Amino acid sequence: METKASQSITELQQLLKDPSTDAELRSLATEEIEQTSSHLPTLFTALQSSLIPPDPFASLPCLLEIRPGAGGSEAGIFVGDLLRMYQAFCKRRKLHATLVKLDAASASKSSKSNLDEIQEAILEIANPGAYDVLRCEAGVHRVQRVPATETQGRTHTSAASVLVLPSFPDDGEEFGEKAFDDPSSDYYINPADVRTDVMRARGAGGQHVNTTDSAIRLTHLPTSTVVAIQDARSQHKNRQKAWQVLRAKIAQMRREAREEEKAKMRVSALGGVARMGRGDKVRTYNWGQQRVTDHRSGCTVNTLDDVLEGGGSLDEVMESVRGWQRERDMEALIADEEAAAAAQTKKGK
Repeated sequence: METKASQSITELQQLLKDPSTDAELRSLATEEIEQTSSHLPTLFTALQSSLIPPDPFASLPCLLEIRPGAGGSEAGIFVGDLLRMYQAFCKRRKLHATLVKLDAASASKSSKSNLDEIQEAILEIANPGAYDVLRCEAGVHRVQRVPATETQGRTHTSAASVLVLPSFPDDGEEFGEKAFDDPSSDYYINPADVRTDVMRARGAGGQHVNTTDSAIRLTHLPTSTVVAIQDARSQHKNRQKAWQVLRAKIAQMRREAREEEKAKMRVSALGGVARMGRGDKVRTYNWGQQRVTDHRSGCTVNTLDDVLEGGGSLDEVMESVRGWQRERDMEALIADEEAAAAAQTKKGK
C-alpha cells in the first residue's frame, strides 16, 4: 500500500521537475501529491497493524485499577481525578463503565481539603475491545500542582499507578482450549492455591457495613496477590468480582513475565528493544502550565482541563502512545526475526 503511494509521489515529483510540463499539468500534479501524501500516515499505520501480531487480550473488556503512589494524601486525591477522567472518557466514547471497587478515606479534619483520598479504585469497562483501547494507559501517572492541603503555596509532585487488566467472562468458554479449567492456560487458577477470608464490610457506606459478613478477600498464595471486594451487599457478588479481578491479575502477571523474559533474551542476544513495565513513569500532568506530557511518545498538549474531562485532547495523547507502541512492536518483531536468523546461522555452522 505504502510502496504504491510512494511510487506515485516520486513519479509526480519527476513530472514537476520536467521543464516541458505545462502549467495545468503542474497544478494537477501538485494537487495529487498533496492528496497522496495526506494518505501516507494512514497507510503506514495500517501496514504496521497488519504485520504486528494482535495482543492476546485485545478483544476483551478490561478492568482499570488506580492506586496512589508517592505523595501522601495528594496522591489519593489525584487518584480521584484520574478516575473521573476515565469515567468521562468512557461516557463520551459510549463505553459501559461500572465502578467495581472504591476504597476511599475522607480527608483528615486538620486538612483544608474537602476531597476524598482514594486508596484504590477499580473500573470495569464491559465493551469488547476495551482492553485494546485503554491498555496504553498502564503505568505511573505523575501530577505537579499546589495541593489543596498546601498552606505555603508550594508545588508538590505526587503519583498514581494505573493498571489495565483483561476482564474475563465467568465461565471462560470463549477461550476454547484456554478455558479456566485448563492448568496450562494463563487464565487457570488452582482453587487450592487461593485462601478465602470472609469479613464484615468496613468504612463509610450503607446499612450492610459493619453488620454483615459480605466482604471477601482472596489471597493467591504462590504470588501473594491479594484482592479484597466489599462493595456489593451480597457475599456471592463480592466473591464473584474478587475472582474476576484475581484471575485478571494473575493472567496479566504471567503474560508480563513471558514478555520480560523475551525482552531479556532479545537484549542479551542483539542489544534489542527492552519493554516498559507497569512501574515506569508514563505521563505528567502539570497544573501550573496546564500541560500534559506523555513520556513514551513525547506528545505534549496544553489543554489539561480537556484531558481531565476525558475530551478530545486525551484521545490525542492516547493515539500518540498507540503509535509509539506500534513502533516498539515493529522493532521487537524485527529484533526477534534477526535473533531467529542468527540462531539458524549458528546452528548451520
